[in-house]
Amino acid sequence: MDITTKFTIASEEGLKNFFFLRNARMSGMYEEDVEEYKLNEYRKKQQDHKEAVNELNNLTTQMVTVFVKNAAAGYFLLKHSAPPEPLKGKKVTFLESFYILPEYDKDEVRQALWNKCTSITRAYDALWTEMLQEDPFLPYLQNQGFTIHAPAKMKPFDKASYILIRKTDS
Repeated sequence: MDITTKFTIASEEGLKNFFFLRNARMSGMYEEDVEEYKLNEYRKKQQDHKEAVNELNNLTTQMVTVFVKNAAAGYFLLKHSAPPEPLKGKKVTFLESFYILPEYDKDEVRQALWNKCTSITRAYDALWTEMLQEDPFLPYLQNQGFTIHAPAKMKPFDKASYILIRKTDS
């Protein structure tokens, strides 16, 4: 399988892939449980071109896209965010999203994306994320060393989620 991972910048192609993958992720997360008009309002906010450029050009944000045969297949997004209490005072980063389109969700694709993530976060004490409790990537990330720290309610729709923490090997 022809798999590559690339850092994503706020170029025309980068934004197109970002919007496409983020929209697919939002659909998977909320389409069944959130009223259509509320989800459409949220999507519209998330598709703001200027905000996306600012987000991807922020030096504390890193996005990596995984490609299968040159098609955008998934991504992860690392951001600076206030950490959960047990990580205060440590060097940490927030895994804002880890997502692969269902048609590309294969072990080799997951591993390529995860290997890039661990390569980038090696210098951190810990990595943390918030995921919906029914997120299909939850068991995978738990197998990669994440542990559930606490239950939570994910914004903007207050769906049941978990705060997960993974301490790095540095």
